[in-house]
Amino acid sequence: MKVELIIPIDKLRGMLRKDGFYFRMYRGQQIVQSTPTKWKDTPARKAAREKFAATWGRRYKKVES
Repeated sequence: MKVELIIPIDKLRGMLRKDGFYFRMYRGQQIVQSTPTKWKDTPARKAAREKFAATWGRRYKKVES
């Protein structure tokens, strides 16, 4: 979301409070975004991570001889 700040404040970067939003500059415009949330480590997510590691993690490793 684009933000228009009051005159004494030129630009903001980072979080002001722990309300779930942060400020940043993008191409000369002030932007307000919601902060990303951390993912919960569920059993399904853990199983998918292990399956990915088993499939792709060992496939391209260099074999030392």
